[in-house]
Amino acid sequence: MTSIPPVSATLFVLGLATTIATLPQCSRESTATASIAQAPPPSAQQTEPPDPVRLLISGSMLGRLEPCGCASGQLGGLPRRMQHIGEQRNYDLLLEGGGLTEGDNELDILKASTAMMVLFNMQFPYDALGISQADLQLPLDEWLPLLGGLVPNGVVTSDLTCDREDWPGVPFVEKTVRDHTVRIASLTMQLPDSNDAAESPFTVTPPAEAWARALDGADDATLRVLMLHTTDTAARELVPGLQPQPDLVVCFDQSYSEPAARPETVNGVPLVYPGIRGRVMLGLTLARTADGPRLGYRMVPLPASKTAPGGGGDPDVKQLLLSHRMDVAESGVLQRLANQRPTPNGASYVGSQTCAGCHPSAMKAWKNSKHAHAWQTLVDAEKDPKRYGWPVTKYPDCVACHVVGYGEKSGFSDPRRTPGLKDVGCERCHGPGSQHMTNPAANPLGMIGGAQPSMMCVECHDFEQSPDFLYGEKWKLIEHGREPHMPPRKSPRKK
Repeated sequence: MTSIPPVSATLFVLGLATTIATLPQCSRESTATASIAQAPPPSAQQTEPPDPVRLLISGSMLGRLEPCGCASGQLGGLPRRMQHIGEQRNYDLLLEGGGLTEGDNELDILKASTAMMVLFNMQFPYDALGISQADLQLPLDEWLPLLGGLVPNGVVTSDLTCDREDWPGVPFVEKTVRDHTVRIASLTMQLPDSNDAAESPFTVTPPAEAWARALDGADDATLRVLMLHTTDTAARELVPGLQPQPDLVVCFDQSYSEPAARPETVNGVPLVYPGIRGRVMLGLTLARTADGPRLGYRMVPLPASKTAPGGGGDPDVKQLLLSHRMDVAESGVLQRLANQRPTPNGASYVGSQTCAGCHPSAMKAWKNSKHAHAWQTLVDAEKDPKRYGWPVTKYPDCVACHVVGYGEKSGFSDPRRTPGLKDVGCERCHGPGSQHMTNPAANPLGMIGGAQPSMMCVECHDFEQSPDFLYGEKWKLIEHGREPHMPPRKSPRKK
């Protein structure tokens, strides 16, 4: 694990705070530049009682501060989210479930601190932040001071206790909304597998006990909202045993790439799934009637503008994200995160040109493909202010899908030191080739880890970065196989 020095992280956050303080507060009354799903008027929501509490819910951002920009029509991003909130101005509570990042390195700390700065320290601050298992993977010595400083009194960890003095978690957050009192709890459910239980400062309380503790002292009329970090199956099993009964359960199951089409009801309790990466928000209205909780439900996709360069979005937030990316580039994060992990097969990367001697037809297919020019697409995008206008060739998340072996021993580090590993070459799918090169028969190369080719492709060509990707169509553009001079593979002997 590579960690950022605490002083550097603190200086970065201070720089962000200074940036925010000097940004002009743009008018939110101007015409929207992004196409956003508008809230239906109250008269259109026939199932709602008068004056419900209006909530906007999101979670599992997983480090996606903004879409990568590799394709048109991408959803999400903090600038579009905060623009939507500013335009609507009708949400009573803003809840972020947690899962701000999905790793534990220097870049993850910087992304988490940037996200917290946007969500809790700008013009429309969020009310509560849950903590997921992914958040607990961040290096505590750097993360906790930032968490406590950037999210004062809003870190909800109903089932977590911590023996560190700088732990900012509270069992619940309570808000007054007109005539309503709303109490928000959050259950992390378990520690991440990477945490050694014997050394971890955290203790996890059983969920039913933690929920009861979070509701201790609450008035009977209090609206009870639970953020839950677990699977949909576990959530359905847990909800009936919770006392007092929740009015709303929000389950952050990361297998839901987008919110479900409609809420579920478990034992009379509405159960919703917000999806991941902040692509689609959940706009909810909540009240309690004599028949139980009453929920209004709508999905709020955050698409890019069809006309505005850069996709639209809140300009202050866009400026803050630009400051984050420039800091990442100028401080050399790309180089520090290179060469950190072992390679999947223990061999070293040798570059695609080394493969050409024995695999000429495969090399010809590769050279005629866009994979052979993947690095140049980043260079060109960086030069085009209408697309990026910032050093995308120095941002690790972008680089990783346009080179070979970034982050692994002997893999790509930068275009000067490892020019032969630029572009999406042979070893991106087949693994490091040093051992295969010296003894092919003893070291055959298939797909890394025996993965299916289609699954290998979607590591980069996923539902967001390549929304129109169809393996059956795209494989024809790079199709290759064994060379004519090579004997066919022997079939396994039948017993």
